[in-house]
Formats: sequence, C-alpha cells, structure tokens
Amino acid sequence: MDALGITADDVAAAIQRQNIQASLGQAGAPPAREGTELQYTLVARGRLMSTDEFGDIVVRTGEAGAIVRLRDIARIELGARNYSSSASFAGHETAMLQINQAPGANAIQTANAVLAELQRLSSGFPPGLQYQVVYDATRFVRTSLSLIARILGEAFLIVLVVTYLFLQDWRATLVSALAMPVSMLGAIAVLLAFGYSINSISLLALVLAIGLVADDAILVVENVKHVMEDDPTIETAAAARKAMGQITGPIISTTLVLLAVVTPTAFLSGISGQLYRQFAITLSAALVLSSFVGLTLSPALSAILLRRGQRGYRRGPLGWFARLLDATRVWYGRVVGFLVRLWIIPLAALAACFLGAYLLLGSLPATFLPDEDQGALFVDIQLPNAASLDRTRAIVGEVQKTLSATKGVENVISVAGFSIVQGTQSPNGAMVVAALDPWDQRNTPDLRLDAMLARLRAQFSTIAGANVAVFSPPAISGIGAVGGLDLRLQALQGQSPEEIAEVVRGFVAAINQAPEIGGVATTFSADVPQIYVDVDRTRAEALGVSVSDIYSTIGASFGSRYVNDFTLQGRVFQVNLQADAEHRGDAEDILNLHVRSRAGAMVPLRAVVSTSTVLAPFVISRYNLSVSAPINGQVAPGGSSGAAMDAIERVAAKALPAGYGYEWSGLSFQERRSSGQETIIFGLAFLFAYLFLVAQYESWTLPIAVIVSLGAALFGATAALTLFGLQNSLYAQIAIVLLIGLASKNAILIVEFAKERREEGRPIAEAARLGAEQRFRAVMMTALSFILGIVPLAVSTGAGAGARQAVGVTIFGGMLAATTIGLFIIPTLFAVIQRMAEWGSSTTESRNGTTDDELVPQSRRKL
Repeated sequence: MDALGITADDVAAAIQRQNIQASLGQAGAPPAREGTELQYTLVARGRLMSTDEFGDIVVRTGEAGAIVRLRDIARIELGARNYSSSASFAGHETAMLQINQAPGANAIQTANAVLAELQRLSSGFPPGLQYQVVYDATRFVRTSLSLIARILGEAFLIVLVVTYLFLQDWRATLVSALAMPVSMLGAIAVLLAFGYSINSISLLALVLAIGLVADDAILVVENVKHVMEDDPTIETAAAARKAMGQITGPIISTTLVLLAVVTPTAFLSGISGQLYRQFAITLSAALVLSSFVGLTLSPALSAILLRRGQRGYRRGPLGWFARLLDATRVWYGRVVGFLVRLWIIPLAALAACFLGAYLLLGSLPATFLPDEDQGALFVDIQLPNAASLDRTRAIVGEVQKTLSATKGVENVISVAGFSIVQGTQSPNGAMVVAALDPWDQRNTPDLRLDAMLARLRAQFSTIAGANVAVFSPPAISGIGAVGGLDLRLQALQGQSPEEIAEVVRGFVAAINQAPEIGGVATTFSADVPQIYVDVDRTRAEALGVSVSDIYSTIGASFGSRYVNDFTLQGRVFQVNLQADAEHRGDAEDILNLHVRSRAGAMVPLRAVVSTSTVLAPFVISRYNLSVSAPINGQVAPGGSSGAAMDAIERVAAKALPAGYGYEWSGLSFQERRSSGQETIIFGLAFLFAYLFLVAQYESWTLPIAVIVSLGAALFGATAALTLFGLQNSLYAQIAIVLLIGLASKNAILIVEFAKERREEGRPIAEAARLGAEQRFRAVMMTALSFILGIVPLAVSTGAGAGARQAVGVTIFGGMLAATTIGLFIIPTLFAVIQRMAEWGSSTTESRNGTTDDELVPQSRRKL
C-alpha cells in the first residue's frame, strides 16, 4: 500500500462507493406519460454478499488500464466482530451465550422455553455445530422446590401421625387432615392474588404454615374429645358447641397475636423487606384461613365424624402411650403446683434464659444470607498488567485442567479476555464457570461447596503467573457478580490514578492483616504499560499532514474501523478494516505507517510521530460518580461476613487518608443496609404482641406473663444456632420473628384457661395449676406436631439447604425450649403477675374507700 500510495482512507472510500444500498426506482411509474402500459422496477447489485465480490472492488485505476483491486492489497475474510475475548468449552472454541430472564418472568417457564427453542434451532445447525447447556441456574430452583415440596409432604404426614398418636381416633385425625389442605390451598390463592409466584421462599413459608394451620384444627378436635370424655352422655353436636365456647377466644387470640407479630415485617424496604414480605403474606393468609376453618369447618366435621365412647386403645403401644401421657399430665400438674409456690426458681430460670439468649446472640457470627450451594463455581483470573490474550488463554487452560480433574465438577466453560469481578473486557483477565454435579451426587463432606472451595483455592495458589480466585455465586442471583465481600474505594476529590493505586495497595495490605479476613484483593492498577503516541503538530502541518489523518490512519490499522454493512444469508453484518496481525505487533509498526499529505506525497509517520511507554490504568470505573477501585475478598474460615465488614470499616477509619471514602456493593451493600433492622423488628414484634394482648385481656399486667415467657424460646433458638454452627442470618432473624408468635400460642392457651379458673373463684395457685394441666395435652399435641414437622427442614441438605437450615434450626430450637422449659415457667408467671395485679388493685381500691368484699368476684363470694 505504501508503494502504491494507497492509504486506509482510500480503501474505505472505495468500499463505500461500491458496496452500497441501491435503490433505482421504477420505469413507467406515475406520474407517467399518457398511454404507458407497463411499469418496471429497476434493480441492480447493491450490497456485496461474498468475500470474492469484495475482492473485486477497484481501489485505484492507473495508466494503460492498470487496476488495483482490494484483493491485491488485503486479505478478506468472514470473521468475528471483535477478537478481544474468546470462549472455550471442552477444548473447543465456542460462542458463550448468557440468557437472563426478564423482570417478573417465571424462571422455570423461561428456561423451558429457551431449551425448547435451542432444540428446534439445532435441527438447522450446519455439520459440526452443536450446543451444550453448561450452567442452568434454574436447576437450583427446580431442585430446591422439589426438596421443599417433599419436606412439605413429610411435615403433613408427621402432623397426622402425632395427632393420631395423641387422640388415637382416626375420625379425629381425619378432621385435622381435612382442615390442612383447605388452608394451604387458600394461602396459595392469596399469594397468586398478590402477584407472587411459588418460589423457594413462599414454599418455605408454607412448610412452616403446615404446623400452624394444623394447630387450630387440633385444638378444636382435641377439646371436643376432652368434653366428650368428661361427659360420656353428651351428644357430639352439643360437645362441639360446648368445646367451641371454651376455645373460640384462644383461637382468635393466638391468630391475631401471630398476625400482629408478622404483619409489620411486610412493610420493610429493600431486599430484606422482600424476603420478610413473602413470609408475612404467606403465613398471614394461612393463619387467617386456618382460624376460619377452625371456627367453622372443624367443629362441623367433629360433630359429624366423632363418635361417643371412643377413648383410645387400652393395650399395646398406643395404650402404653395413652397411660404414659396421663401419668405425665398428672406429674406435670404436681410440678407446676410446686413451682408456683417456689416461684423464685422459675423466675431465676427465666432470667438465665434471657441472659443466655443475649450472650449467645452476641457471640453468633453474623451474615446477610447464608452461603448456598447453587451448583456452580465462578473463577476470576488476573494476569500481570499488559499481559496478552495469548498468555491469558494459557493460564485459562491450566485452570480448566484443574477443574476438569476435580471430583464433583460436571462442565467447565471459560472466557479469556473478560473479568467477572471488574465486569469489563481486559486482555489480562478471564472468567471460568464450573457447573457442579447434581446435589444428590455430592452428598459426601469432601464434595460440599465449602470443602471444594477450600481445596480449589489451595490448588489455584500454585499456578504461577496469575492470581486465580474462586467464588460461589451470590446467594441471590443478580445482586453482585460473585459472593463474598464487595467494597468500592472512592476517590472523592478527583485524585490521580497513581495516587489511588498507592492508597488502595496500602488499604488492601492493612485489611489483610485483620484476623477476620480470609483475603482481599483489588483489580485496580495504574501500572498498565501503554504506548503514548506523540504527534509533532507543527512539523505535521509543515508537511501538509493533518492530525486527524494521522489518528485515522493509526486507528484503522491498530484498531478497527467501521466502513459500512453487507448482507449475508438475509442478515446484515459490518464491514471493518484493520491491519494484518504481522503489521501491528509492536510499537515500531506505528512508525512504519504512511499518511498522504495535502500535496499528494506519502509521508512516513516516523517523520511526525514519536512513541514512548507510559503507565496508566487499563480501565477506570466510577461508583456513585466518583472514581473507584473495586476490592473483593473472602471471610476468614469459620468467620462471618458481619465481623469481616466491621473489621474493614475499622481499618478504613485508621488507614484511609483524607479525600477517600468507601461504599459497600452487591450483597455487602444489602447486608449493611439491613444491619440493625433486627433490633427494630424484634422490638416491634414484642410490642405489637403485647399491645394486642392488652386489648384482648383488658389488662396491662396479664399479657406480661405471655411476653416474658418467650425468653425460653429465644434461648432455645440461639442455642440451636450455636450448636449447629449456623450464623445469625436474615433467615434466622425471620425465624425468630415468627418464633415470637409461635411460642406465644402455648402461653396464651395456658394463661387463658388459668384466667378462666381464677374468674370462677379458684385460688391463684390452683387456677394456674388447673389451667396448665387442663391444656397439657392440647399444648403438647400442637407443639410436638410443629416441632417434628420442622425436623426435615433443620436436617435438610442439597440445593437451598442454607435457608432451610437457618429457618428450621432456629424454630426447632426455640419451640423445643418453649415446650420443655416454657411450660413450667408460664403458670408461675401467671400466678406471680396475677397476685401483683390483684394486690395493686386492692391497694388502689382501699385508698379509694372500697371494701375488701367489693374486690371479690361474685363467683368467689358464693364459694
């Protein structure tokens, strides 16, 4: 080209002249001369369609018919739009497609539609072209949903077994069995009405609702059975009416208390609010429908299905259980009577529960969401600055070999030239996605996510020439690129990249000294070698060369210059110019280029251009309008993200100079945004429950017995989390909020019946004992059915196990403690508070001149 005096501008102009969209019109088209009988459309070859046709383009003509065609000076080929990155799968070059669902779309339906379309399109693929779904994120969704659905069925069966075990009457068990699906289907209908889908969160809430919706039916049928056992001559319909007169109030009270606890969480904002909202709506719908069914369908079914004279089995295991239950109830009544007199012992135990819950909750490692095994691993690779794409591919090959040889890895796909952490294309960066085997094939400890991550990090640390980091996907897809810590260091005063790089290096080094940190790193660098092209503008003008022509020539050769478009197989593609690889390999090739002067002479660029090497960032990113440096890392083994973030903030307060700040991003941002909300949420839950009970009992003191008794449940929840080695996550906090309402049901039942016995004129101690003893079977039935129904959640593994275990373990431990400890504390609390309330009332009335006789209820005066 230099010898012929042809420049890149000449080539581009020739292509633009000859590869055009031809629109020639019509012959004989109106307005036409009178009598025109035919009308023809004029057509011609416009856009070129093959490499041969582009090779025929005439770039220049000379004397004696000399012609320079494009094929004489260029290599013409069909190629990729750009070559800044390349993907590889199973040792073959590939094109990686990432497909994301639209907002509001159903993930499984979208995935099914995509897979069906791929299957349809594959029938038209040319020979040698195949497709492979490497990582399907909906497999996690499908598996977790199927596991939760299985747990839902297990919980349903457990509730039925417990009901039959206690009542030993298949008719009574049938009453409970019929009530549960009605309430559950109604809750699902409410979810659909609110625009929610059936997802892992809503199904998890339905598992919890199984125990709740069974409670009201169990209370009804148990009390009907209790009335019929006390009066064998009573008709079933009359027994149902009498039983409902006794428990209608407690059913409504427990339901409204649970609603008072759960409903306020639906109004929280942010990601945490979204999670709370789905739990709140699902449980609230199930509770309301359960109460409606318990007050209408269950008593009607009891009147129809139950029979008189059925007192359970007298022999065999069921008979032994019945006698054991009766003996336990009598023993429980005696112990309660003893503890009511020695009230200091239960109160000391309750204080110990509150203290233990406070200490355990403070010692629990905190995180936003528990890590989930989503069936994939993400790997980010960073080579030294200015490393070429070929060097990056070599490192990627080593990483692929390591992953392919790792047990538990199913498929591996890589993209050289793209950094998943930076989210940008860079020749020295790469990403690898490793799809793991299905969860049921990775059920050994060495194939669990944390074990695989630890093993791969050790292996990748031995790869020379690159920093290789492996991450789990974020717990919620779309919030951040990877899991772990995500921080942005901000230069708030427009500092230079060199100064930012120095500060971020010192900051990262200081963070890595903290014991809570497993390791952090940054991809920001101001030391990337670059070639600075210095144009002598005065000399260029003297030689008749414009600066724009110089830059255009360099850009067309070393970059990629878009010319126009061409049509191939009915689709439009770009025509781009670029110098051949052998003519743009190093800086010297810049000086070998020529540019035409205004006088027509070919001027070598070395006459007006000089080059030098400078250091600068390859890419500059901004966060909240400020230049920022990304910092990503992991928590120390056995630590928590909350403690790690606190440690980073302490380091930032000491190590960051003036003019610099930081912001959390991704899941770390959501965790900090929700930090501190749990105190407000717990406080509101206690407050709303207390205020409702105040309105229910028309007393400021009696509800204290219910609220204070929850200390046992809180201790059990925190102890279970500590024992199982789980973290204080958002799911655990949701479970504790639910636990406040769940555990209060036992207390409400006992306090309600004790209050009725006191109003009948019984002494306070006897009223407390009778109320507890009378409701022992009902409380044990509901509590045991709920606790055992939660067990499958607490011990679950596989996809979504992090969320299920956090909720299941918290509620299991809390309800177990509320049943084993709380049942002995609640009657004592009622007795102590009732004495204080009556003493305070007596003192007040005495001061107002009321006689002692006026303070005694009419029922007590008769006694």
